[in-house]
Amino acid sequence: MHSVSAEQPTAPDYQPQALKRAKVANYVVQSCYNVDTRDFEDHTFSGIMFDLCCKDTLPIEFIEIQQVWVRGNLGPMTVWVTPDSHGKKYHSSSDWKLVHKDTHKESMMDLVSLKIDPPIRLKCGESVGMYVHSGLEGDLGLVYNNRRSRVTHEDPHIRILPGMAHISHSPFSRHGYWGGGAWRYNREFVGRLTYGVKWMLWNPRSKVHCKFPEKFREMIFTILMCHRRDGCPLKKLPGAVIYFIFNLLPWDWAGDDAKSHVTKYEDEDTLMRHTGRGRFSRFGSIGIFQFNHDDYYDDDDDDDGGGGGAEKVTAAKSGKKKRLSYSDRPVILSKRDVLKRLLPHLAAAPKLQTYTVLIQTKLAAASSLCS
Repeated sequence: MHSVSAEQPTAPDYQPQALKRAKVANYVVQSCYNVDTRDFEDHTFSGIMFDLCCKDTLPIEFIEIQQVWVRGNLGPMTVWVTPDSHGKKYHSSSDWKLVHKDTHKESMMDLVSLKIDPPIRLKCGESVGMYVHSGLEGDLGLVYNNRRSRVTHEDPHIRILPGMAHISHSPFSRHGYWGGGAWRYNREFVGRLTYGVKWMLWNPRSKVHCKFPEKFREMIFTILMCHRRDGCPLKKLPGAVIYFIFNLLPWDWAGDDAKSHVTKYEDEDTLMRHTGRGRFSRFGSIGIFQFNHDDYYDDDDDDDGGGGGAEKVTAAKSGKKKRLSYSDRPVILSKRDVLKRLLPHLAAAPKLQTYTVLIQTKLAAASSLCS
């Protein structure tokens, strides 16, 4: 007599393919994008620190930053990242992770790729602080801009924010090349980012459904109403098949436009127009910068020797008007120097002559603040 084991192997449970809906796309990165920031060639020095955000307006599973492109005399280049934001971390190297280190040839006119290893992955709604630095001595290591708006660049997937420039060839150093502080507020990254996007797939869950655009959600609602209507051909299909079809559709299948998810930011109030360093400028256009005494802002090149930056912004943050000593006052050009810079542009473009009165009024107010 043969004994029978109490535990008999059972056949695996069968589940129709229509019920096995994927949550995310089964590729590493579907689409690769190159985004170029605006380039006015306002300054050159050693580094730029800024924040990068992955937007939550589209059903993105994550983005993957693969390359950073910059131009300048370059030399020993490093790229660092830190979670969330660079705020209050600009002196703390322990909070940062090194993702690129290599020596690059001089390239003042063309962008040079800095490969990120490992690539930076940001989930929907997450942000990261980035720090691109040149270890080359001197003031021509890296090109960057003055801040012109609240956002440096925005597309349907990412948002690049203004940050701070570093004027020391030593990463995270507190001491500037010309003495004094090493950081300059209100600066923007100049270059290109290469990144890929992995998309989320639709599923009948409220947290997933709400991430898809309005037209896509309306399409699903309409088809599901038709599916439950007597006499409609769709009623012959099982509900699981309908959901499986939805799961395979890309987020823009219903005609949603990615450009509608980009916020337009106007340039901030401006006082004067000036050119970048002509022999390094690729476009020769006239840039715009903000002249504001409530927040420290040096309106000359960052190699002017005026030690300022992060260490000097105190009154603006506290909301109190503090009278500065002569050694701490921002560097302000005289009216004669400003007009000398503007006269060639005023003569070349008659429409700019209307700014003369505004310039004289603002300069008079600025002089009274520091008198």
